[in-house]
Amino acid sequence: MDQAMADLSGVHHEGLAVTGMDSANPWSVVRALLQLPVAILMAMLLLRRFSPDVVVGTAGYVCVPVVLAAWVFRKPIILLEQNRHPGKAIRLLSRFASVVATSYEETRNEIRRVRAVTTGNPVRASILALKPAEGGSCTRILVMGGSQGAHRLNVALSGCILDLLTHYPAVFVVHQTGARDFAEMVGYQASLPEEIRERYTVKPFIQEIAEVIAASGLVVMRAGGSSLAECAVLGRPMILVPYPHASGHQVENALPYVHKGAAVMVLDAECTPVRMYHEITALLEDRDRWAAMAAASRACGVRDATTRVLSLISEMVA
Repeated sequence: MDQAMADLSGVHHEGLAVTGMDSANPWSVVRALLQLPVAILMAMLLLRRFSPDVVVGTAGYVCVPVVLAAWVFRKPIILLEQNRHPGKAIRLLSRFASVVATSYEETRNEIRRVRAVTTGNPVRASILALKPAEGGSCTRILVMGGSQGAHRLNVALSGCILDLLTHYPAVFVVHQTGARDFAEMVGYQASLPEEIRERYTVKPFIQEIAEVIAASGLVVMRAGGSSLAECAVLGRPMILVPYPHASGHQVENALPYVHKGAAVMVLDAECTPVRMYHEITALLEDRDRWAAMAAASRACGVRDATTRVLSLISEMVA
């Protein structure tokens, strides 16, 4: 990560020279271990200068040196776990923490060494300020693979978009492709008949994604913790295609939403144009099922997750 300092949305930012670790790659492990002592020292200097009352770790490799430095200085530590199964960083760091805030109730059973509290996954204020678009159907569809896109979703959608928009003239699709596949998808969009093309919007990245989620009747996406939380707060039915790697943690993220009726899950290997067309049109044809999924999604949303986390921080300060 770049060590340069920056102001991001009014929040001061400092980077640490640390990278992730792939346990299947010996060189990756060695590189991460060599970087860690220096990163911990940098984090200790940062904490000495900033002198925080509480340190909050949001999982991932980048928080490891900061949390370890906070433990050296005996600072209260709160860890946030947005996934259903705790990741390696949380499992490692939980022994040093005061409390772990979990997004899923089921996660608490996997946190052994420290108090765990289910808070839900905090979402942005811009999400909480919005209300879903009025209407009783899923004729506005958002397909997104995260900020980097998802090649599997892009291929599946490009293979069925013509049939979908031809057979359902009331449907509009917004597609966040990621930068890598954007040019190819724009080329495909340009090849479509004009009337179809007007109802198919292709973008590499959508900055104001909150408004697009709120205006959509259906979201087709991966199963990252933050995206799930945001869609649920806005009561959006979901077709989830979990990322198949990283120990399959996104499958576990998706299952509670599927079991509660808020989402349909399609495994990555099964995400073909035929399957995507089938799952989308099944909801287009069954308005009652779509409405039930929307209600279930709203029920899964935790609107006060940020307040719950802030309460834990206040508790640690006190």
